[in-house]
Amino acid sequence: MELRRYLETDWESVREIYDLSKPDEMRGSVDLRAIRRLESDADMMALFRQSEILVMEDEGQVIGFGGNKGGYISWLFVHPQHRRRGVARALLGAILSRLAGAVSLNVAKSNHAARRLYEGFGFTAKREFSGKFNGHDCEVVTMSRELQG
Repeated sequence: MELRRYLETDWESVREIYDLSKPDEMRGSVDLRAIRRLESDADMMALFRQSEILVMEDEGQVIGFGGNKGGYISWLFVHPQHRRRGVARALLGAILSRLAGAVSLNVAKSNHAARRLYEGFGFTAKREFSGKFNGHDCEVVTMSRELQG
């Protein structure tokens, strides 16, 4: 597996990973009708363009991506067929290695696997709240970590 910066030629793979993974991320925290395809969600597209994105590639295929907007972890998705192989852990570690100071993220309250991953990197839950995702109520946890260096 190879970790590298996102290239425009990665778009179709990244879009597919998001579209397949977003329902899994949000299941139990929001009405799944709130989830739009990435290219059809103006807010998510704006965040994507504003973020520094890394991809994980395996045998020439993008299998996951993650990114940040400053000290905010804005993206972390792995293709469903490539989960439980350390891809998310490697992406998150690489993102964190580029950042200093406070780092935060929002995670769906019901996404226990992601919350455990973040806790393993020293993130703690700072607040739980009901927000909105594309006009639908959404249960969210904000997690943060103070990085050294």
